[in-house]
Amino acid sequence: MVVLILERVKTSQRGEMSRLAIELKPGVFVASINARVRDRIWKKISEEWKSDAIMLFSSNSEQGYGIRSHGDPSREIMDFDGLLLMSKPDPKRDQIEVMNDSDFSITTEDEVSPFSDLKGFFNEKANRLLLEADVPDES
Repeated sequence: MVVLILERVKTSQRGEMSRLAIELKPGVFVASINARVRDRIWKKISEEWKSDAIMLFSSNSEQGYGIRSHGDPSREIMDFDGLLLMSKPDPKRDQIEVMNDSDFSITTEDEVSPFSDLKGFFNEKANRLLLEADVPDES
């Protein structure tokens, strides 16, 4: 069993898919096809049509199905501890991540790192401990 969801495809492409599968709703197709045909359909969709698509198909996984995604569909596939889940992207979260990434700047050797004092502190402590370990006990 295969469920195929196509977004932003031409009418002719939907017509081509309707020869192989039942179109339940515009862009949503269901078919009972073997793995070879499924892979050929996926190759055509991803390489020739360049459309956005999500394909769910029967599989021998724990969930009993597999998921493929191509393009920029309205949902993302998330692997959560071996389980495939669908997630709706949050544009606000993506915008926050971009802002956080741009906050970091690359420091050069000439710039002083805020952690340079800590590095010196821990190096001194480590050296003192090494010296104490090397000094024989005078008792």
